[in-house]
Amino acid sequence: MKRLSLAVLVTVISLAAFAAEPPKPQLYSLYEEVVNPSMMTQYEGATKDLVKALGEKKLTSASFVVNTYMTSDFHYLYMTPIASWAQLDTIDNDWRELKEKIGAERWTDIQKRGNGAMSSYDSAIIARRDELSYRPETPRLPEEREPFARLEFYYLKPGAEEQAEQVAKDYVTLFKEKKIADGFSIYTALSGHDLPVLVAVIPAQSPADFAAADERNTAALGDALRTLQGRAMSLTRRIERKDVWFRPDLSYMAR
Repeated sequence: MKRLSLAVLVTVISLAAFAAEPPKPQLYSLYEEVVNPSMMTQYEGATKDLVKALGEKKLTSASFVVNTYMTSDFHYLYMTPIASWAQLDTIDNDWRELKEKIGAERWTDIQKRGNGAMSSYDSAIIARRDELSYRPETPRLPEEREPFARLEFYYLKPGAEEQAEQVAKDYVTLFKEKKIADGFSIYTALSGHDLPVLVAVIPAQSPADFAAADERNTAALGDALRTLQGRAMSLTRRIERKDVWFRPDLSYMAR
């Protein structure tokens, strides 16, 4: 989870839209920790103890709210919402003061176990692009039955961002026309490494459920889908795919 000695915390920034302008994208600062597989139990134990400490102290600051996801290759992703850019300072201060709130000895023990199990860490700010994302009118599955997701990272050619966004909009149009019951979300990275990058998040119940839905939807979308895929590939210099699972046991929602 958040290690005070490491980089900036995960943030989500929601910006108010002006009446004459389209809504601003919702931003997320993504904090990632990569764990040595042989030390996964130690790492998760430390993170669970930190979540437990937050709950015991009934800490309600938005600084501590976090949704946690785990990839199949032991990357732990933490996402925390905030109300504005100015709250970044509040987040930093809240985490600095956490040692006193939960006790120095307990804090040091959690940090030692968690940090000792990690091989690397990173952070990036990303934006959820509602206008590029698809939400079916009648979803096949409710959100609570979608603990799994396939992440597809499209590392774009420099200068291809606008064209890639148009491809995403055309995906939305096609999915609406065909009344596809499975949705997807599109995120763009605003900071981090190897930019520009566009990330498609496709939720499902499990890897098997994802594969079955993908096969059905591919057949339903037909040649139009293959045309869009070709356009997307022409703008892409590298593709990376990851499977992730939501980890409610490593997440914290302020009460």
